[in-house]
Amino acid sequence: MLGEAANLDDAELGKRERNKLDKRRRIVAAATALFQEKGFEDTTTAEIAKAAGIGAGTLYLYVESKEDLLVSAFLNVAGGAWTKAFELVDPEAELVDLVMTLLLHVTKHHEADLRLARSFFKELPFVSESGLADANTLVDSFLTRLADLFEEASANGKLAPDVPKDWLALNIYAQWQLCMRRLVTGRLSYAEMAAQLDQCLRVSLWGLTAER
Repeated sequence: MLGEAANLDDAELGKRERNKLDKRRRIVAAATALFQEKGFEDTTTAEIAKAAGIGAGTLYLYVESKEDLLVSAFLNVAGGAWTKAFELVDPEAELVDLVMTLLLHVTKHHEADLRLARSFFKELPFVSESGLADANTLVDSFLTRLADLFEEASANGKLAPDVPKDWLALNIYAQWQLCMRRLVTGRLSYAEMAAQLDQCLRVSLWGLTAER
C-alpha cells in the first residue's frame, strides 16, 4: 500500500510539473507573439495572461516581470538562431568568411523582426538579476563555441597559435553587438551593417590569419 501511495504521489507530482511547464510555454509563446505584433512597450501583462489563457495574477507565479518575459522570448528566438548559425559554418572556409556566415545568419534572423530585436537590445540590460543570468548563459555559450572555432582554426594553421581565443571571441561579439544596435535603431541598413562588420572583422584579424 505504501508503495502504491508513493507511485500515486510521483504521478501527481509529474502531472503538476508538466502542467507548470505547459503554462510556462504558453506564457512565453503569448508574450513573444504580442511583442512581435505590438512591440514590447505597448504590450501589457494582462494581454499576455489573456492570450496564454490564464489569470492575470497567475502570471506572476511564473515570471517576475514583463522584462523577464522578454528574456524568455530572447532565449527562444536568439537561441534557435545561434544554434542554426553554427550548423551552417563551413570549417574549411577562410576565417573571416566563417565568422561572417555565423554572425550574418543571426543578423538576418533579427532583421526579419526589427521591432522585437529593438526591444531585446534596449531592454535586456534592465531585466531582473535572474533573467539577466539566463541571457548571459546564452551569450557565454555562444562565446565558448566561437572560441572553440578559433581553436580549430589555429590547429588548422588559419589563426596564429598564440592568439587568446576567448578574448578574440569576446572582441568580435562586442563588434557585432555595436553593429546590431546601429541596425535596429535605423542608423545602418542591412547591407551597410554587413559591410561595416566585415571591415571590423578584417581589422581585428589583421596579421593573425593566413589570409592576410
